[in-house]
Amino acid sequence: MRADSVSTALATTTVTIVLHHALRTYYDTRRQKAWIVTTLSSAVTTFGSLPFLWDVVQSGGDVTALQPRRALAAIVCRTFQGLLLADLIIGCRYYREHVTLCWGWIHHSSYIILLHYLLRSGAAHCFCLAAFMELPTLHLALSFLHPRLRHDVLFCGLFLATRILFHLALIVAFSTTLGRSVVGGNPLPVVFLGMAFPGHVMWFTQSVRGTMRRGRSKSISISQPAEIKADFPSTPTEELSGSWSSASSDSDSDLSSESELTTPTFEASGPTWDAIVDLPTIVL
Repeated sequence: MRADSVSTALATTTVTIVLHHALRTYYDTRRQKAWIVTTLSSAVTTFGSLPFLWDVVQSGGDVTALQPRRALAAIVCRTFQGLLLADLIIGCRYYREHVTLCWGWIHHSSYIILLHYLLRSGAAHCFCLAAFMELPTLHLALSFLHPRLRHDVLFCGLFLATRILFHLALIVAFSTTLGRSVVGGNPLPVVFLGMAFPGHVMWFTQSVRGTMRRGRSKSISISQPAEIKADFPSTPTEELSGSWSSASSDSDSDLSSESELTTPTFEASGPTWDAIVDLPTIVL
């Protein structure tokens, strides 16, 4: 089976469905179970991006140093296609009411088609480089599966570093003549990068606001009299776990809007596919 064949994507779909059914028994809530595919997807894209990222880092930020690595790029892209398809199948089985036309079928189908085009046009390695932006999503997904890992400030920091600063650097790099030469003059990478950037800025702003609001809520709870404070979590573990649903319902909706960012999952806050507002772009 060739790495860039459709069979790779279909094999990934099958394996993902099997893994999802095996792993879902280890989690209690519907929300956690829905984040399993997101965790797998963001892990594949994040770790798959590292060799491509290293090319640019060791060259001092020169995107012309980006190596095609056609076999690896094909594996990453086809695997992601398989994960998207598996997410639709699993979503229809467990979260059918949240698989909307726009952010379910059109979003996932657009990504699958885009990835196929990038493979055929020789620009898959650019997608793999940009896939490093999935790092904050991996952190967030793991935080849903294991609440002890949650750290709002760390998430915002990762988001700022990858989806704002790194994203902006890629836009600038691929806007130059040398940058476009990496993909044979194809303007699509910078077009898709530019389309996604406003959305990332919006989500970052929402994330920061949500983090600040939750911080204020914690400050208020600390300042309450002892008899009132007793109603709040008494240990760091309880506070960390409870903060997913405490403070206010607005906090949860903030998490849902910042949570999905670009990953294929049908769960955000309850679940809600409507919170997944990523553009079908090369930037994940």
